[in-house]
Amino acid sequence: MPKNIGPNEPGLDESLITSLFPGEVVTRALVRDVELPYGAGTMALITLDNGHDHTKPNTFGPAGLVSLRDALDAVAARATPEAGEQRIAAVGVTGKPFIFAVGADLTGAALIRSRDEALTIARLGHQVFRRFGELGVPSFAFVNGAALGGGLELALHCSYRTISSGVTAVAFPECFLGLLPGWGGTYLLPRLIGPANALKVIIENPLSQNRMLTGAQARSLGIADAMFEPADFLAESLRWAAVLVRGDDPAGPGGRPPGTPRSRGGSPPPRTGGRRRAIVHGRQAARRGARPLPGHRPGGRGPRPDPRRGVRRRGRRARRPAAQR
Repeated sequence: MPKNIGPNEPGLDESLITSLFPGEVVTRALVRDVELPYGAGTMALITLDNGHDHTKPNTFGPAGLVSLRDALDAVAARATPEAGEQRIAAVGVTGKPFIFAVGADLTGAALIRSRDEALTIARLGHQVFRRFGELGVPSFAFVNGAALGGGLELALHCSYRTISSGVTAVAFPECFLGLLPGWGGTYLLPRLIGPANALKVIIENPLSQNRMLTGAQARSLGIADAMFEPADFLAESLRWAAVLVRGDDPAGPGGRPPGTPRSRGGSPPPRTGGRRRAIVHGRQAARRGARPLPGHRPGGRGPRPDPRRGVRRRGRRARRPAAQR
Protein backbone atom coordinates (compact mmCIF):
# COMPACT_ATOMS: atom_id res chain seq x y z
CA MET A 1 0.00 0.00 0.00
CA PRO A 2 1.52 3.38 -0.97
CA LYS A 3 2.34 5.73 1.87
CA ASN A 4 2.15 9.51 2.32
CA ILE A 5 0.14 10.33 -0.78
CA GLY A 6 0.55 13.99 -1.63
CA PRO A 7 -2.36 16.24 -2.60
CA ASN A 8 -1.64 15.88 -6.33
CA GLU A 9 -0.42 12.30 -6.42
CA PRO A 10 -2.45 9.32 -7.65
CA GLY A 11 -4.49 7.64 -4.93
CA LEU A 12 -5.22 4.04 -4.16
CA ASP A 13 -6.98 1.63 -6.46
CA GLU A 14 -10.69 2.35 -5.93
CA SER A 15 -11.48 -1.36 -6.08
CA LEU A 16 -9.55 -1.68 -2.83
CA ILE A 17 -11.63 1.09 -1.28
CA THR A 18 -14.94 -0.46 -2.30
CA SER A 19 -13.84 -3.74 -0.78
CA LEU A 20 -13.33 -1.99 2.56
CA PHE A 21 -17.10 -1.23 2.74
CA PRO A 22 -18.69 -4.68 2.39
CA GLY A 23 -21.90 -3.57 4.09
CA GLU A 24 -22.47 -0.44 2.00
CA VAL A 25 -26.07 0.19 0.95
CA VAL A 26 -25.24 1.23 -2.57
CA THR A 27 -27.06 4.19 -4.08
CA ARG A 28 -27.43 3.31 -7.74
CA ALA A 29 -27.46 5.93 -10.50
CA LEU A 30 -30.26 4.83 -12.83
CA VAL A 31 -30.35 6.53 -16.23
CA ARG A 32 -33.36 6.92 -18.50
CA ASP A 33 -34.13 9.14 -21.47
CA VAL A 34 -36.84 11.76 -21.11
CA GLU A 35 -38.19 13.78 -24.03
CA LEU A 36 -38.30 17.41 -22.95
CA PRO A 37 -41.42 19.47 -23.74
CA TYR A 38 -41.60 21.97 -26.60
CA GLY A 39 -39.30 19.86 -28.78
CA ALA A 40 -36.26 20.80 -26.71
CA GLY A 41 -34.61 17.40 -27.19
CA THR A 42 -33.73 14.45 -25.02
CA MET A 43 -32.57 14.66 -21.42
CA ALA A 44 -30.64 11.85 -19.77
CA LEU A 45 -32.28 11.78 -16.34
CA ILE A 46 -30.30 10.14 -13.54
CA THR A 47 -32.30 8.91 -10.57
CA LEU A 48 -30.43 8.22 -7.33
CA ASP A 49 -32.00 5.25 -5.56
CA ASN A 50 -30.62 2.79 -3.01
CA GLY A 51 -33.62 0.48 -3.32
CA HIS A 52 -35.10 1.36 0.09
CA ASP A 53 -37.85 3.74 1.17
CA HIS A 54 -37.31 7.20 2.61
CA THR A 55 -36.39 5.84 6.04
CA LYS A 56 -33.02 4.80 4.58
CA PRO A 57 -31.84 7.85 2.60
CA ASN A 58 -29.55 7.86 -0.42
CA THR A 59 -25.89 8.15 0.60
CA PHE A 60 -22.58 8.12 -1.22
CA GLY A 61 -20.15 5.40 -0.30
CA PRO A 62 -17.34 4.28 -2.63
CA ALA A 63 -19.56 1.93 -4.65
CA GLY A 64 -22.27 4.57 -4.94
CA LEU A 65 -19.77 7.10 -6.26
CA VAL A 66 -18.48 4.57 -8.78
CA SER A 67 -22.06 3.89 -9.94
CA LEU A 68 -22.64 7.61 -10.46
CA ARG A 69 -19.32 7.96 -12.26
CA ASP A 70 -20.20 5.13 -14.64
CA ALA A 71 -23.57 6.73 -15.37
CA LEU A 72 -21.89 10.05 -16.12
CA ASP A 73 -19.39 8.33 -18.41
CA ALA A 74 -22.31 6.95 -20.40
CA VAL A 75 -24.21 10.23 -20.70
CA ALA A 76 -21.04 12.25 -21.44
CA ALA A 77 -20.45 10.08 -24.50
CA ARG A 78 -23.87 11.17 -25.76
CA ALA A 79 -23.31 14.88 -25.15
CA THR A 80 -21.05 15.34 -28.19
CA PRO A 81 -21.90 15.80 -31.89
CA GLU A 82 -20.35 12.41 -32.60
CA ALA A 83 -23.28 10.78 -30.80
CA GLY A 84 -25.51 11.49 -33.79
CA GLU A 85 -29.14 10.53 -33.22
CA GLN A 86 -28.28 9.43 -29.68
CA ARG A 87 -27.12 12.90 -28.74
CA ILE A 88 -28.71 14.39 -25.62
CA ALA A 89 -29.61 18.02 -25.03
CA ALA A 90 -29.25 18.03 -21.23
CA VAL A 91 -28.55 15.93 -18.16
CA GLY A 92 -30.73 15.87 -15.07
CA VAL A 93 -30.38 14.28 -11.66
CA THR A 94 -33.07 13.67 -9.05
CA GLY A 95 -33.71 11.36 -6.12
CA LYS A 96 -36.16 8.77 -4.94
CA PRO A 97 -39.41 9.90 -3.26
CA PHE A 98 -38.78 12.41 -0.43
CA ILE A 99 -34.98 12.05 -0.68
CA PHE A 100 -32.49 13.64 -3.03
CA ALA A 101 -29.27 12.58 -1.28
CA VAL A 102 -27.86 13.10 2.21
CA GLY A 103 -24.14 12.95 1.53
CA ALA A 104 -21.33 10.59 2.43
CA ASP A 105 -22.02 7.21 3.99
CA LEU A 106 -20.59 7.86 7.45
CA THR A 107 -21.25 4.32 8.60
CA GLY A 108 -18.06 3.34 6.79
CA ALA A 109 -15.92 6.03 8.41
CA ALA A 110 -14.84 3.67 11.18
CA LEU A 111 -13.54 1.24 8.57
CA ILE A 112 -11.04 3.71 7.11
CA ARG A 113 -7.63 2.66 8.38
CA SER A 114 -5.30 5.27 6.91
CA ARG A 115 -5.05 8.78 5.58
CA ASP A 116 -4.49 7.44 2.09
CA GLU A 117 -7.78 5.59 2.08
CA ALA A 118 -9.66 8.68 3.28
CA LEU A 119 -7.90 10.81 0.68
CA THR A 120 -8.88 8.45 -2.11
CA ILE A 121 -12.57 8.57 -1.16
CA ALA A 122 -12.46 12.37 -1.00
CA ARG A 123 -10.82 12.57 -4.41
CA LEU A 124 -13.30 10.14 -5.90
CA GLY A 125 -16.17 12.37 -4.77
CA HIS A 126 -14.54 15.44 -6.34
CA GLN A 127 -13.84 13.63 -9.59
CA VAL A 128 -17.43 12.42 -9.89
CA PHE A 129 -19.34 15.54 -8.82
CA ARG A 130 -17.33 17.96 -10.95
CA ARG A 131 -18.40 16.05 -14.05
CA PHE A 132 -21.85 17.68 -13.80
CA GLY A 133 -20.25 21.00 -14.75
CA GLU A 134 -18.07 19.60 -17.53
CA LEU A 135 -20.52 17.71 -19.72
CA GLY A 136 -20.82 20.22 -22.55
CA VAL A 137 -24.63 20.33 -22.12
CA PRO A 138 -26.64 21.96 -19.31
CA SER A 139 -26.98 19.90 -16.15
CA PHE A 140 -30.02 20.21 -13.88
CA ALA A 141 -30.45 19.11 -10.28
CA PHE A 142 -34.12 18.48 -9.51
CA VAL A 143 -34.04 18.54 -5.69
CA ASN A 144 -37.20 16.65 -4.84
CA GLY A 145 -36.37 15.89 -1.19
CA ALA A 146 -33.76 16.15 1.55
CA ALA A 147 -30.41 17.43 0.29
CA LEU A 148 -27.71 17.32 2.95
CA GLY A 149 -23.94 17.47 2.83
CA GLY A 150 -22.67 15.76 -0.28
CA GLY A 151 -26.19 15.68 -1.71
CA LEU A 152 -26.33 19.47 -1.64
CA GLU A 153 -22.81 19.65 -3.04
CA LEU A 154 -23.84 17.46 -5.97
CA ALA A 155 -26.65 19.91 -6.74
CA LEU A 156 -24.26 22.87 -6.52
CA HIS A 157 -22.02 21.31 -9.17
CA CYS A 158 -24.93 21.37 -11.64
CA SER A 159 -25.62 24.28 -13.98
CA TYR A 160 -29.15 24.83 -12.65
CA ARG A 161 -31.26 23.72 -9.70
CA THR A 162 -34.98 23.43 -9.04
CA ILE A 163 -36.40 22.53 -5.65
CA SER A 164 -39.71 21.25 -4.33
CA SER A 165 -41.65 23.51 -1.99
CA GLY A 166 -42.20 20.44 0.19
CA VAL A 167 -38.50 20.01 0.99
CA THR A 168 -37.78 20.55 4.68
CA ALA A 169 -34.09 19.64 4.92
CA VAL A 170 -31.42 21.50 2.95
CA ALA A 171 -28.19 21.90 4.88
CA PHE A 172 -24.51 21.30 5.40
CA PRO A 173 -24.61 19.53 8.78
CA GLU A 174 -20.88 18.75 8.75
CA CYS A 175 -19.90 21.38 11.36
CA PHE A 176 -22.48 19.85 13.71
CA LEU A 177 -20.53 16.60 13.35
CA GLY A 178 -17.09 18.21 13.67
CA LEU A 179 -16.41 18.01 9.92
CA LEU A 180 -16.28 20.35 6.93
CA PRO A 181 -18.07 20.07 3.58
CA GLY A 182 -15.44 18.19 1.59
CA TRP A 183 -16.82 17.85 -1.95
CA GLY A 184 -16.88 21.47 -3.07
CA GLY A 185 -19.44 23.10 -0.78
CA THR A 186 -17.05 25.56 0.85
CA TYR A 187 -16.03 26.86 -2.59
CA LEU A 188 -19.26 26.67 -4.59
CA LEU A 189 -21.77 28.01 -2.07
CA PRO A 190 -20.03 31.38 -1.35
CA ARG A 191 -19.68 31.97 -5.08
CA LEU A 192 -23.37 31.27 -5.53
CA ILE A 193 -25.03 33.18 -2.65
CA GLY A 194 -22.20 35.30 -1.22
CA PRO A 195 -19.89 34.76 1.77
CA ALA A 196 -22.29 36.04 4.45
CA ASN A 197 -25.15 33.75 3.47
CA ALA A 198 -22.76 30.86 2.93
CA LEU A 199 -21.40 31.27 6.47
CA LYS A 200 -24.94 31.08 7.78
CA VAL A 201 -25.62 27.82 5.92
CA ILE A 202 -22.24 26.16 6.52
CA ILE A 203 -21.46 27.30 10.09
CA GLU A 204 -24.25 29.18 11.89
CA ASN A 205 -27.11 26.83 11.09
CA PRO A 206 -25.28 23.62 12.03
CA LEU A 207 -24.11 25.18 15.29
CA SER A 208 -27.69 26.31 16.04
CA GLN A 209 -28.95 22.81 16.85
CA ASN A 210 -28.35 21.73 13.25
CA ARG A 211 -30.97 24.04 11.76
CA MET A 212 -32.20 23.12 8.27
CA LEU A 213 -33.44 25.23 5.38
CA THR A 214 -36.79 24.63 3.74
CA GLY A 215 -37.24 24.62 0.00
CA ALA A 216 -38.63 28.16 0.10
CA GLN A 217 -35.68 29.41 2.15
CA ALA A 218 -33.21 27.75 -0.23
CA ARG A 219 -34.96 29.45 -3.15
CA SER A 220 -34.92 32.80 -1.34
CA LEU A 221 -31.17 32.54 -0.70
CA GLY A 222 -30.51 31.72 -4.35
CA ILE A 223 -29.42 28.13 -3.80
CA ALA A 224 -32.23 27.04 -6.11
CA ASP A 225 -33.17 28.81 -9.33
CA ALA A 226 -36.85 27.85 -9.26
CA MET A 227 -39.35 26.18 -6.94
CA PHE A 228 -42.39 24.05 -7.76
CA GLU A 229 -45.11 22.25 -5.87
CA PRO A 230 -44.47 18.59 -4.88
CA ALA A 231 -47.47 17.18 -6.76
CA ASP A 232 -46.09 18.00 -10.21
CA PHE A 233 -42.52 18.85 -9.29
CA LEU A 234 -40.70 16.73 -11.87
CA ALA A 235 -43.06 17.63 -14.71
CA GLU A 236 -42.76 21.36 -13.97
CA SER A 237 -38.98 21.08 -13.57
CA LEU A 238 -38.72 19.42 -16.98
CA ARG A 239 -40.78 22.21 -18.54
CA TRP A 240 -38.57 24.80 -16.87
CA ALA A 241 -35.46 23.05 -18.12
CA ALA A 242 -36.89 22.86 -21.63
CA VAL A 243 -37.24 26.66 -21.71
CA LEU A 244 -33.51 26.97 -21.12
CA VAL A 245 -32.47 24.19 -23.45
CA ARG A 246 -34.51 25.65 -26.31
CA GLY A 247 -32.24 28.72 -26.32
CA ASP A 248 -28.87 29.00 -28.01
CA ASP A 249 -26.43 26.12 -28.02
CA PRO A 250 -24.81 25.52 -24.63
CA ALA A 251 -21.46 27.18 -24.27
CA GLY A 252 -18.61 26.79 -21.83
CA PRO A 253 -17.79 24.04 -19.39
CA GLY A 254 -20.83 24.83 -17.29
CA GLY A 255 -23.16 24.29 -20.22
CA ARG A 256 -25.07 27.58 -19.69
CA PRO A 257 -26.86 28.78 -22.84
CA PRO A 258 -25.99 32.41 -23.69
CA GLY A 259 -28.80 34.84 -23.01
CA THR A 260 -30.53 32.68 -20.39
CA PRO A 261 -30.69 33.30 -16.63
CA ARG A 262 -27.46 32.51 -14.84
CA SER A 263 -27.41 29.56 -12.46
CA ARG A 264 -25.33 31.56 -9.98
CA GLY A 265 -28.15 33.50 -8.36
CA GLY A 266 -30.08 34.34 -11.54
CA SER A 267 -33.84 34.53 -11.83
CA PRO A 268 -35.81 31.64 -13.30
CA PRO A 269 -37.23 32.00 -16.82
CA PRO A 270 -40.82 33.16 -17.14
CA ARG A 271 -43.51 30.51 -16.82
CA THR A 272 -46.55 30.56 -19.06
CA GLY A 273 -49.80 31.34 -17.30
CA GLY A 274 -48.04 32.95 -14.35
CA ARG A 275 -50.75 35.57 -13.76
CA ARG A 276 -53.50 32.96 -13.71
CA ARG A 277 -51.51 30.79 -11.27
CA ALA A 278 -50.97 33.78 -9.00
CA ILE A 279 -54.73 34.46 -8.93
CA VAL A 280 -55.50 30.82 -8.18
CA HIS A 281 -52.88 30.70 -5.43
CA GLY A 282 -54.29 33.91 -3.95
CA ARG A 283 -57.78 32.42 -3.81
CA GLN A 284 -56.43 29.27 -2.22
CA ALA A 285 -54.63 31.34 0.40
CA ALA A 286 -57.88 33.15 1.19
CA ARG A 287 -59.66 29.83 1.69
CA ARG A 288 -56.93 28.78 4.12
CA GLY A 289 -57.75 31.76 6.29
CA ALA A 290 -55.33 34.42 5.05
CA ARG A 291 -56.29 37.88 6.32
CA PRO A 292 -57.82 40.19 3.67
CA LEU A 293 -56.39 43.59 2.88
CA PRO A 294 -57.43 46.35 5.31
CA GLY A 295 -60.76 47.87 4.35
CA HIS A 296 -61.79 45.06 1.98
CA ARG A 297 -64.18 42.20 2.40
CA PRO A 298 -63.23 38.64 1.38
CA GLY A 299 -64.48 37.86 -2.12
CA GLY A 300 -63.93 41.38 -3.47
CA ARG A 301 -67.34 42.84 -2.45
CA GLY A 302 -66.02 46.33 -1.85
CA PRO A 303 -64.93 48.25 1.24
CA ARG A 304 -65.96 46.94 4.61
CA PRO A 305 -67.48 49.49 7.00
CA ASP A 306 -65.51 50.18 10.13
CA PRO A 307 -67.82 49.49 13.07
CA ARG A 308 -65.52 51.41 15.39
CA ARG A 309 -66.50 54.74 13.80
CA GLY A 310 -70.03 54.55 15.18
CA VAL A 311 -68.68 53.54 18.56
CA ARG A 312 -66.37 56.54 18.66
CA ARG A 313 -69.14 58.93 17.63
CA ARG A 314 -71.52 57.54 20.23
CA GLY A 315 -68.77 57.76 22.79
CA ARG A 316 -68.10 61.39 21.99
CA ARG A 317 -71.81 62.28 22.23
CA ALA A 318 -72.03 60.44 25.54
CA ARG A 319 -69.16 62.48 26.98
CA ARG A 320 -70.59 65.89 25.98
CA PRO A 321 -72.25 67.96 28.71
CA ALA A 322 -76.04 67.95 28.57
CA ALA A 323 -76.12 71.73 27.93
CA GLN A 324 -74.23 71.27 24.58
CA ARG A 325 -76.57 68.60 23.19
